[in-house]
Amino acid sequence: GDRGEGASTKPEREENGTGMAPTGPTSGLFTTVTFKISCETQFGDTLVVTGNAPTLGSWKPEKGLKLETTPGDYPLWQGKVQLHTGFSLEYKYAILREGHVTWEEGLVNRTLRTSNELLVVNDGWFNGIRVDVQTTPLNDATEVAGNAAGMAKPGGSAEDVKAMGGKAGDVPNFGVVIVASLLPLKASREGGTWQFEWDYSRAGAKLSNPKRNFKYVGWVGVEVAPEEQDDVRERLISKFRCYPVFLDHNLAYNVFDVFCQSILSPVFHHIIELAEESSESCWKWDRWHEYEKVNKHFSDAALTPVSQGGPYAAGDRVWVIDYEMMLVPHYTVRKMPSATIGFSFLSVFPSTEVFRVLPVRIELLCALLCADLISFDLFEYARHFLHCCARLLGLEHRSRRGLIGVDFNGRRVNVRCGLIGFDVARTRELRDTKDVQVLKQQYAKEHEGQTVIVSCDKIDRLSGISLKLTAFESLMRSSSHVWYGKLVLVQLLRRPYSTYASQKLLKGQQRELDLIHELADSINASYPGSVKIVDPSEENPKLRAAYFCIGDLYLNTSVRTGLDWSPFEYVMCRESQMNPLCVSEFLGCSRVLSGSFSINPWNVDCVVDAVEKALQLSSSERVHRLKRLYQFVANYDIDRWVHSILADIWAARKDNKEDKDLGTLAPGLGLGPDSRFLRLEASCVYTHLDIPEVVEKYKRSSRRVILLDYGSAYAPHSLVGNLQVDARRYGARGATPSRPDQDFIELVKGLSQDERNTVFLLSSQEKSMVKEWFSKESWEQFWANLGVTAENGCFYRWGKPHWESLVSDLDLSWMATAHKVLRTYTDRVHGTYIQEKSCSIVWHYADCDQDWGAMQARELTDHLEDVLEHHEVDVIPGQCRVEVRPKSINKGVAVELLLRSIEQKKPVDFVLCVGDDRSDEDMFALIRDRQRFIEQENCAVYACTVGLRPSHAGYYLSEMAELRQMLKALQDKSISANRSYSTTDLQLLDRHADSGRGARFSPVAGVRA
Repeated sequence: GDRGEGASTKPEREENGTGMAPTGPTSGLFTTVTFKISCETQFGDTLVVTGNAPTLGSWKPEKGLKLETTPGDYPLWQGKVQLHTGFSLEYKYAILREGHVTWEEGLVNRTLRTSNELLVVNDGWFNGIRVDVQTTPLNDATEVAGNAAGMAKPGGSAEDVKAMGGKAGDVPNFGVVIVASLLPLKASREGGTWQFEWDYSRAGAKLSNPKRNFKYVGWVGVEVAPEEQDDVRERLISKFRCYPVFLDHNLAYNVFDVFCQSILSPVFHHIIELAEESSESCWKWDRWHEYEKVNKHFSDAALTPVSQGGPYAAGDRVWVIDYEMMLVPHYTVRKMPSATIGFSFLSVFPSTEVFRVLPVRIELLCALLCADLISFDLFEYARHFLHCCARLLGLEHRSRRGLIGVDFNGRRVNVRCGLIGFDVARTRELRDTKDVQVLKQQYAKEHEGQTVIVSCDKIDRLSGISLKLTAFESLMRSSSHVWYGKLVLVQLLRRPYSTYASQKLLKGQQRELDLIHELADSINASYPGSVKIVDPSEENPKLRAAYFCIGDLYLNTSVRTGLDWSPFEYVMCRESQMNPLCVSEFLGCSRVLSGSFSINPWNVDCVVDAVEKALQLSSSERVHRLKRLYQFVANYDIDRWVHSILADIWAARKDNKEDKDLGTLAPGLGLGPDSRFLRLEASCVYTHLDIPEVVEKYKRSSRRVILLDYGSAYAPHSLVGNLQVDARRYGARGATPSRPDQDFIELVKGLSQDERNTVFLLSSQEKSMVKEWFSKESWEQFWANLGVTAENGCFYRWGKPHWESLVSDLDLSWMATAHKVLRTYTDRVHGTYIQEKSCSIVWHYADCDQDWGAMQARELTDHLEDVLEHHEVDVIPGQCRVEVRPKSINKGVAVELLLRSIEQKKPVDFVLCVGDDRSDEDMFALIRDRQRFIEQENCAVYACTVGLRPSHAGYYLSEMAELRQMLKALQDKSISANRSYSTTDLQLLDRHADSGRGARFSPVAGVRA
């Protein structure tokens, strides 16, 4: 809640058995708490808050605190109460109505702990359970509510839930901010003002329910003049809990109609077009930047706190809907890293071969992976997403507790599958309205004596309407003696959602509409009155329900469609008759429509045959085939689906301390859409390296050791810790490590000139390559204080003109056997290759099919471990590679021998170790345990990784630029050893340092200290 200023100071006695209770300011013994909640009530209702405090009625609602409102504030209610400071309060809201009570929904009670401050608690919206079973006589309210929860009070604490088993369904009553491209509203202009109502054709409106603490963020669908925006915002928030985002017409059109509908939608539906430059479907970077801008705008709106007129309250979850908002998770976690985010795809998701044609494929995937839960309608779509993550990002996934987890930079992103629920109650309610019944009688009379096939589709070529009309014409032609004048196809056309910005069809949609009318006119010319087209301007929910009520068969011939509720609506409108359905096997929900006829719309004869069979079913056959289907549709309510997905979002929350596999969320890396947020091991502490502190320790030391992983020091990337992503974005295939640049050479030489320094460069590359890099005569004068290792420390040069081996008489007899095995797998998996080093051998599969490569890598690892069981080697699977090397060889062993050798001459009082790769972890682990090899008590030790990632290093630098800036500062300090750094020097360093330097992360505590 929001906390105000000041504190209570004066108690007043209350005759209720509790002793002193204040009504005015006190000396800190009591706290004034103001409760605020929004609730839509009926005339005569009383809204109360009750809980475990006597001043709140001790769980007796009739004695609870009565809240008040005014015509200007409604539906906001509020009330004040005095509570003891430091009291742990559990409470709930309830409505008193004519001797009955309605408790708010949720097993877990609301809680707060009073402090020596005035508290203002904003509790969002009242989520009342308004069903009869929860409405009990007032004098039995407490007991019945408690029994319903299995305890002696209206709800349970978090401990109660845990004690009951912590079931997935036991979801606390948290607020949810739903972010979608469009608010689930219809806008109309009446009397010079904008009027709004729910648009139940959209998913968001189906989620609307006064029992849920849902808040909506989205575009209003129309361009609202600046002078009207405040009024519209106020009305939408108070009436619908909708928080509008206002966009100008051109921006909305370019993003939603052009970029999303003409570029993203075709790709997501497996369509690749070679578009001309002037075409709407041609890729243009300006449109992408507008898409970024809009997504950031929506994210900012979603995170605007309640105190500033926004929807977000502490503890809320963010739920993002569909591909128009794919960057919202990224912008949300950049602004609020602790936010828990769910993302739901209502559309299909393409295969890797199609998705990767997008120039921003990496950015989109990384942005989506900022979410904690990603939901798909079908496993087919989830499988495509997982393949994209594997092939484009090299990420692995695993199943756990019914969910699929993608391992991304130390975090687990959950992936779930489940078809979105259907609003059964609202459909039944609409079906039974007087208006629909009147229309039903009108249409029944109009088509008296005819068999009616009804269809409802969006105007889109993927809806397969032209295929449907072709099949219908074939049916009429082959069986005209049976159906002439007796069979009619009623095709209802719905406007695609994306055309809200333009209020007109796009070019491709208009062409499809013209084709539909052309085919219908052609059929009607041969078979008059057999096809009726209802255009979008006429189509509406009541008309649709009326036609569904008289339809003898529902026909769908979609080529590839995701979410479509029309078959479910038809089932509920024909609930008593159980009429059949013929549904395309490419329709997203076809798998759950058991008992319907599954058809391939491309096979005209198949469609005709299925329609004839469906129309000739006897009553008993209909019941036998369709009973289970109707039971499924009637029971698969949207409330059930919402509760399920909210439970998964709650389980995926970033602050889930019960999940032992999770560590702590760390700050993000990078500034673009592909920036990452990492979860770090709970056993480690991560601190941004304070460069001025390092410089000061360096200045005061007399014997220094600087250990640099060669790749981390000179690599040209601007982002580190996700090198595989960088390589894949720019198409690097089997890239050769680049030669060190001149700036890096000068840094190394400058540090090596200081006699107090020993600089060691550690590389995993072949000895021949490293030897070539450092073979020039210009290096000769530096070898006294400079050392270089190759192949993870197997070979080194230090103080001598020749290279030496870390281990004498190294047994390499195993390499021939390993090479034969690797050659077999290389021949089997195209795109893989073998890299032979002096003492190790590596099999690379980054350039092959990732699924196939990963599968073969697992088999290869097992195979190598079997055949090399009696050799002293390690088989090490890595990022798109499998390496075999002697157990006695790693960077940690090399560093330990180096430090022991130096310590024999003079104690070391400064150690700086920097790396950025998995191969550096042995070195980091050794450095952190400095007592093993360093005797100097006041030795400054810094083990640092470049790029924050799960690591044994205690410190991190955000990027390469910071590392080079630090090395330059150390070099300058060596050159000017006789002078101290000025305040200006240190300020310059400080200015370049990351704003979060010195911020210590304790994963156990889970907060920044």
